[in-house]
Amino acid sequence: MIYDKLENLGQYIFNNQKLNSAIQDITAGLREDQNASDDFQKNKIAFTTTILNEKRYEAHKKYIDIHIVLEGREYVEVANVQDLTNITGYDPNNDIFFGDVLSERKFCGYLEKGYALICFPEDTHLVGAHKEAEENISKIVYKISM
Repeated sequence: MIYDKLENLGQYIFNNQKLNSAIQDITAGLREDQNASDDFQKNKIAFTTTILNEKRYEAHKKYIDIHIVLEGREYVEVANVQDLTNITGYDPNNDIFFGDVLSERKFCGYLEKGYALICFPEDTHLVGAHKEAEENISKIVYKISM
């Protein structure tokens, strides 16, 4: 997991060239009009946050996610996938499974404009939540294959 300011992402160099390509897209200004390249998928989504106790962690086996909020603020948590309990079956078509994390070994905080959250397959993540009041969110999620 990496949580950092968008302006700092250009400092990271990865062994995965597709991930480097996504980072270059972000540092070049996100280019919202382009939804995909050969290296990544980019999905712009809008939603209203859900109360924390109604959310579950998600995890992926084949993809790295980069979450970037354009408007609003969402509460997020990230833990190691080995800490997942009550795990659902894996959906290979959508590369996703869900579970709960009861461990205190997790990152908790808010993702808001100007920051990025990068989650690797070993990172299970709960996103789109709120602790107090609903928020309307606009964000981009990059999906990068391993």
